[in-house]
Amino acid sequence: MTAWLKERFLLEGLMPERALLRLRRADIPLFHVKKTEKSRILFSVKKKDVEKVFAIYPNMCYNKPDNGAYRVKSLGATGLGKYAEKAKRRVGFLLGGLLGLSLVLASEPLVFTMDFVGTDVYAREVYQAFDEAGVSSFGVYRKGKEDIICAKLLALEGVEYCSVQKIGHRVAVDMRLSPFPSTRTETGVMQAKHEGEIVAMTVLRGSPLKKIGDRVRLGEALVGNWFSTEEGGQVRVEIIARVCIACTYEAIVEAEDEESAFAKAYLALGFSPDDKTTGTKIEKNGETYRVKIEYQTVETLNF
Repeated sequence: MTAWLKERFLLEGLMPERALLRLRRADIPLFHVKKTEKSRILFSVKKKDVEKVFAIYPNMCYNKPDNGAYRVKSLGATGLGKYAEKAKRRVGFLLGGLLGLSLVLASEPLVFTMDFVGTDVYAREVYQAFDEAGVSSFGVYRKGKEDIICAKLLALEGVEYCSVQKIGHRVAVDMRLSPFPSTRTETGVMQAKHEGEIVAMTVLRGSPLKKIGDRVRLGEALVGNWFSTEEGGQVRVEIIARVCIACTYEAIVEAEDEESAFAKAYLALGFSPDDKTTGTKIEKNGETYRVKIEYQTVETLNF
């Protein structure tokens, strides 16, 4: 019954004739083909072939002509099919309006979605708190649970303000985080993140496992998370320590000159704000440069 119904399409892209050829090879009959611009062609297909067109040229946001692909856009039904669709829309609009009105009246107590105001970093925890209070999407909103939900959310790290309010079929969750981040204490043994020689060491809490002048390897323990008692026992503590290590970095770099070679090596080294160079040496080696950088880096734990 839908054989006489047709739908109009706009095809855009470089050399759109190739796109039409691909449609013809897929046994899709084309009607009313008209080239309006160099990169645009209008054409119609039978209603039953619409899905085939979109299967070949999906309507995706990245299918842009300037990317060398093709973009196909439906312009709606043509001919008698256009009037048939209008008639269906009018009847559907009337029935939909009546049905919508009845649904609105019946769904007033329901919750359809949640709006996050301020921040949504704790979205998972918010949904969990609502589920525990018996409130979920497309469920009945239970009044009187707002204080319980807010209390759970205020217990999260960094949350200084929270409010819950139902507006229509939505629940607005307003959460604000403190502008002053809370500090987190790291636990465990302090391990070296660089290889070199210790030139300075300050340990306010914990047991030093190395001393100034010792060489350390990457991952080697620097400070233990304990202190020894007079009775010979050990007590676990959270380390507070700062260690300065003298390191050497060497690399073979391809560059046009010494300045470029040093810049490449410096970037590859990845200096932190507390690092400082103590010496550099650059030697030309054929087409490459041998770069040696001596520097001092500072490692801290809860310091």
